[in-house]
Amino acid sequence: MTAFEELFSRHVATAFARQLALADHIGERDWQIDLTEGVATFGDDLRYRVQLLGTESHLDDTWLWAWANEVPQELLGLAMWMREYGGNNAVAELTEATFALDRASGVQLALIASALSGRCYYRGPYEGGALFFHLEGLPAEIIAPARPERVFTVVGQVLQGFPVDHRLMVTSFLAQQGWEVEDSPAEVVGRHVSGTDMRVTFDELGRITNLAGSLQPG
Repeated sequence: MTAFEELFSRHVATAFARQLALADHIGERDWQIDLTEGVATFGDDLRYRVQLLGTESHLDDTWLWAWANEVPQELLGLAMWMREYGGNNAVAELTEATFALDRASGVQLALIASALSGRCYYRGPYEGGALFFHLEGLPAEIIAPARPERVFTVVGQVLQGFPVDHRLMVTSFLAQQGWEVEDSPAEVVGRHVSGTDMRVTFDELGRITNLAGSLQPG
């Protein structure tokens, strides 16, 4: 497992849970971004300051970090911090200006940035590509730990949507969400303060074979 794959497996689920909460918050609103002001608006009522992450080009299927593009410097704090983090932790995908999307997609990079920074990202599509940026000043409930029922949903959706180390993803996610975690060779057991529990078993290759549990109210 590469440094990038390990980092992604460790943090993807928590970031994905925040993205689901952000989607609930924004709903079907249209988006606009003003790079001069450094502000994104959604519909007529939501307005947040932004930090740029990078862009996907669908013309040549490449990623370009925002710090390698001609954008206002005040919008590059997060992207530059990610570059420094990558250098300190030997994660090449965070330090190289551009590379093919089959190596790491904008969604994967944005999820890692979200998890490490405690923010949420937005993917703004445009003709020929997409702009990824992070939102500042979101309501606290979006960043808060996910409800137990959503934790089950997130685990299932992450497994379906991304290549991850199953055990590392589950144990990291539950711990990050404040669950008590017991990790044994046979299974991972997570217990939430509400009384909800999750039991996950794995095969000899570390892939999930069964996920079960009981949801408690509250």
